[in-house]
Amino acid sequence: MKKPIYISTLCVHFRDYEFLRELIDECRDVPLGLEYGTWWNIQPELPELLDQQVEVFRGVPSTMHSPFYEIMQEEGSDGYKEMKKVFAKAVEQYHAFGCTSMVVHTNEGKFPREMQEFSIKRLIELDEYFHSEGIPMTVENVGYPAKQNCLFDYDDFVALFDKLPDRIGCLIDTGHAMLNNWDIVKLIKTLGTRIRGYHLNSNNGIGDIHYPTFDRRGVYGVEKMEEIVKTLAEYSPDADIILEFMFGPDITKELMLDEIHRTVELIESVQR
Repeated sequence: MKKPIYISTLCVHFRDYEFLRELIDECRDVPLGLEYGTWWNIQPELPELLDQQVEVFRGVPSTMHSPFYEIMQEEGSDGYKEMKKVFAKAVEQYHAFGCTSMVVHTNEGKFPREMQEFSIKRLIELDEYFHSEGIPMTVENVGYPAKQNCLFDYDDFVALFDKLPDRIGCLIDTGHAMLNNWDIVKLIKTLGTRIRGYHLNSNNGIGDIHYPTFDRRGVYGVEKMEEIVKTLAEYSPDADIILEFMFGPDITKELMLDEIHRTVELIESVQR
């Protein structure tokens, strides 16, 4: 497999980067990269901690997750000013790590569907900023019933990419999609190569708990997840593949390596 498999730094709670360095060094048969988390409100020290990792991971392929900060801010408000600040820091770190794309959420909190156009306005504004910095942007499907924060349902999310510039890619989070009972295989076939990234993970159908992709506890089951991976390999072969694991004692190197190799085997079974 030529493209790397990326690992979200969520798996180490955005803290234990030494673990990730060891994982990359031990996985010699599959090229690995990282998707760096950049900011969230429960870990204010994250940007500073991430700055300390630049030399540790120099040369490692990477993508970046934009701050988990609400973009639905009124211009001129304190929230808008803070948003601009934390996103500017993420752009600085993007360049420091030599990343190749940045993913953005449509929203974080609960908003009525009438606010979709406001979200689109903010996404276009961010894309223009990113484009000026040479950063390809992707937009992720987010929100689920338990949080009542799914601003874009299936049809609206598909239609979103007719309203955004072609250079803005789509990123599908399988966990978020299954929480909303979306037909992921159909979604992949519909959006095709507009999909430029995937967050692969599973869950129990209720909470965004980030089971490993092929975890038997997952609501979609192992065979369905294998079908999804094969479909993405066929319909969006150049998309970045990012594996998302929840942090915790069950997430071992052995488990992660098994998931990495299983993902690669499925992709190569289609693309070889």
